[in-house]
Amino acid sequence: MTQHEVFPSILDNDLYKFTMQYAVLQHYKDAQVVYQFTNREKELHLNDEAMQWLSKQIQTLDRLQLTEDEHKYIASQPIFDASYADYLRQFRYRPAEQVKYEFDSATGDLDLQVIGSWHETILYEVPLLALISEAYFRFVDQDWNYDNQHENAYKKATELLQYGCRFSEFGTRRRRDFKTQDTVMGAIIQAAQANKDAPSGFSGTSNAYFAKKYNVPVIGTIAHEFFMAVSALEGVQHANAITLNKWYDTYPTAVGIALTDTFTTEVFLRDFDKDLATKYGAVRQDSGDAAEFIQRMLEHYKSLGIDPATKMIVFSDALDVERAKKLQDLCNQAGIRASFGIGTSLTNDFRRASNPAEKSKPMNIVIKMKYCNNKRVIKLSDDVLKHSASDDLVEKLKKELNIV
Repeated sequence: MTQHEVFPSILDNDLYKFTMQYAVLQHYKDAQVVYQFTNREKELHLNDEAMQWLSKQIQTLDRLQLTEDEHKYIASQPIFDASYADYLRQFRYRPAEQVKYEFDSATGDLDLQVIGSWHETILYEVPLLALISEAYFRFVDQDWNYDNQHENAYKKATELLQYGCRFSEFGTRRRRDFKTQDTVMGAIIQAAQANKDAPSGFSGTSNAYFAKKYNVPVIGTIAHEFFMAVSALEGVQHANAITLNKWYDTYPTAVGIALTDTFTTEVFLRDFDKDLATKYGAVRQDSGDAAEFIQRMLEHYKSLGIDPATKMIVFSDALDVERAKKLQDLCNQAGIRASFGIGTSLTNDFRRASNPAEKSKPMNIVIKMKYCNNKRVIKLSDDVLKHSASDDLVEKLKKELNIV
């Protein structure tokens, strides 16, 4: 079969899409969903040439399939069983029927949806976002080059390692292109090897393909979409607890990382009782005030009689080296461990070729679940700019959840 132009493998995707797919197969195999693309900064948009290329890349996603070597790799992951590796071997994208899109040449607006059964459409989000970003930087913003990408990534990784920041690479969804992420990964591996005596280490990458290629751990957590779907399927009031319990049922031996902000951290903590806080080794901070979050989690663990020093906070919200170092200091002072999932600042940090003093701005794009079994689902988060619905729907959900 002819290879895809961009993706060398169906594993060129984030682990949490595969872990969620496995959990969906176990718990919600019949669920039907709709995902919606959103461009948060509309001044950065595609043109006709970019859209023509993107359309071709979307339609040829059906070429991707698991190889025998990759099947062995997935089967070797302790979190999966043989049945999932076999499922993934027969899995095929069906973009002609599952991905619907329209492009307005006059405005540059892209209306894109993914529609179908949850377990069959869950893998689209990351590759589609990566393709949209690559299309923009191939055909719209061309004022950049690869100069110093390896050196810059090596320097960042070295600084993080020597400062004691444990970090992982989370950059697939908003990478400039495949080549950039490959370059960055190579640089990080070199930095990790050169800093083996550093106070902390490189945890791995969220990208299953690069984890396999570079023989590093593949890192993944649950995403907002699982909580959002559960709110439609089981009710929103205790969607956090229901999700975390079902996730633990699927992955009882994994070190669980609980995502806190789907319906705000305030609502999450109502459900995060001693049983769940004991089962889950870490929480993930993905929006809002990180310093405030640290204190909030400290107080919550202590109120449950749990020593915060036995737990970890995984930070993943708009991180760069300096922000990670500051958060590491705060966690050291608070007596709780920290880890950092760093994405865009590793895989889409460029300067303009014509004026290196000016940054080449990355796109700010997302694909979020919009409907599950015909019911509208919403992400609130701890940042008003990350709400995934209109103000009236947000206010309605806030009242339902008794959020002041």
